Amino acid sequence: MLRPVEIKPELLGQPLPWDVYDRYGVLLLAKGAMLDDAAQAARLNARKLFARAEDLGDLEVSEILSPFTALAEVVATLAGAFEAGAGQDVAPQVLRMADTVRAVVATDQDACLGWIALDRSASYCVRHSIAVALVCELIANELGLPPVEQRSMLGAALTMNVGMRALQDRLTGRSAQLDPGERAAIAAHPERSRAWLQARGVVDDVWLAAVADHHELLDGSGYPRGLAASTIALPARLIALADIYCAKTGERFYRPPKLPSAAAQDILRGRRSGVDPMLAGILFRLLGAHPPGTLVRLANREVAVITHNAPGGQPRVVSVLNPGDEPLPQPTARETSKLATAVRGFVTFDPAVHRFDLERIWGYAP
Repeated sequence: MLRPVEIKPELLGQPLPWDVYDRYGVLLLAKGAMLDDAAQAARLNARKLFARAEDLGDLEVSEILSPFTALAEVVATLAGAFEAGAGQDVAPQVLRMADTVRAVVATDQDACLGWIALDRSASYCVRHSIAVALVCELIANELGLPPVEQRSMLGAALTMNVGMRALQDRLTGRSAQLDPGERAAIAAHPERSRAWLQARGVVDDVWLAAVADHHELLDGSGYPRGLAASTIALPARLIALADIYCAKTGERFYRPPKLPSAAAQDILRGRRSGVDPMLAGILFRLLGAHPPGTLVRLANREVAVITHNAPGGQPRVVSVLNPGDEPLPQPTARETSKLATAVRGFVTFDPAVHRFDLERIWGYAP
């Protein structure tokens, strides 16, 4: 399993203590190689570097931020922020969570995609909001948005549904049709969320506009105002796309979650009109053919989790269930290039059955 590392200044001029890989598992530098150029080390670090967990010493392992630990803290903090009363200032707290989202994506974006696909430890409203923020951050990094605008957008993604959080959680597992009152509450929630934020100290126009417009679509079919095209700012477009993607990959009472790749293909092919096609294309490219967090059946009948997606190559997987669909004692990396452990099909994630220790799967815990 790969863990994020950094070539620190003290390593310059010294033999590297481990093999260095990029996020796709491609070997960049072999153990023992020496770097003397600080500028070259900086360029490599900017690519996000990884080493095998078994090659890292205890000190280095302990210094690595676990995205899953950090996201668990965001879950607890966001749930608390949603309970804030009028007159309380929630903006600093939400922006600190936005900074954490940025940090975990920078640390290990594949682990973040795995969390979106497989973690079900929080209420739907909380985890959906965080998932949308993570996807927004992934795409925004490709666009090179100004940091201040990006931070405001993440604040909006985390709080977009605060105006209907109780209703959203209640409806997630319910099979009955919506009644007129519930439909009206859903239609009104963008404005209710904006008003909730304004009553709690948020004055950032980018943040507030993105919350109010995150269900507007380019073809004018969105709500609540039916805005179209150039009247919808980029942060709202980004949140709209991420919201649709995360909703498709989340379970509903009437259907299992869609495979991440299938959800992205649906959006890209226009089965859901009105999203920004440029942003949809970036999302599709980032996810690749085998997005991290996807469950697969291997040739040996084990169920594995894709942890890293190598464009044009074989995905990296970790087996979690034996051929009888029972948990393995230890998540085990498999080589999908080998005939016996090649990917043979996809497995639909069932949150009632598939409960995994993501820290261990991604190598952040022994």
